[in-house]
Amino acid sequence: MANILYGVNGEGSGHSTRAKEVLRHLVRQGHTVCVASFDRGLANLKDEFDVTDIYGLRIAYVNNRVRYQRTVAKNLFAAPKAIKSSHKLTRLADEWKIDLVITDFEPMSCHVGHRKRLPIIAIDNQHCITNAEVSYPRQYRRDAAATKVVAKLMTPRADAYLVISFFPAKIKKKNTFLFTPLLRQEILAAKPTIGDHVLVYVTSPSPKLADMLKHVRCTFVAYGFGREGQDGNIAFRSLRLKASSPTSCPARL
Repeated sequence: MANILYGVNGEGSGHSTRAKEVLRHLVRQGHTVCVASFDRGLANLKDEFDVTDIYGLRIAYVNNRVRYQRTVAKNLFAAPKAIKSSHKLTRLADEWKIDLVITDFEPMSCHVGHRKRLPIIAIDNQHCITNAEVSYPRQYRRDAAATKVVAKLMTPRADAYLVISFFPAKIKKKNTFLFTPLLRQEILAAKPTIGDHVLVYVTSPSPKLADMLKHVRCTFVAYGFGREGQDGNIAFRSLRLKASSPTSCPARL
């Protein structure tokens, strides 16, 4: 069995909900997992796994759109925190004799893996645009180029890329493998119903989107806008996280 350092990006909840299912599988197989995450990733995973709190590279959003210059400036300003977290993960890798690094778009764990010369597996959807043939409208070429740069910087030179995609695509790199979305058992067991509202989720507050929804003849339940309460046809809800029942994950951190 292996000792695995599993880095999880804490931006939004998608990375951690996907990682939770993979982590559960690894634990059932008898592996020891040392999880590292931040923000929502930390909140989503800490009740079920031992998670090391690290600094996470932040993406700057304005109206739910990425602003690249702000992102660079924001992370350069916080460089000392990033260096401190990198040292923390390096010590953890030595202490627990880590054999393998798995990263869900989390760069700290990836860089530690390179420093310790450990095999690295990347699990994410972002590398679909870099490692597979994807077509997109001409007007989005600039955004696509920026996305490729970010993806390459976040988890560079992994030994294998397990790419999650909603659509089939031709792989461009031999170390890349395409998979359909990883769904939690809770989702697979849920019975779909047709309700009287539309669910809206955003990574960061988007006032323009909220204003747009007010002019649509529909009822919305919206998460991620940083507010609560009813505003016209929109019911704003907070991202309160429900604690999961513990598994047999060894408490080793």
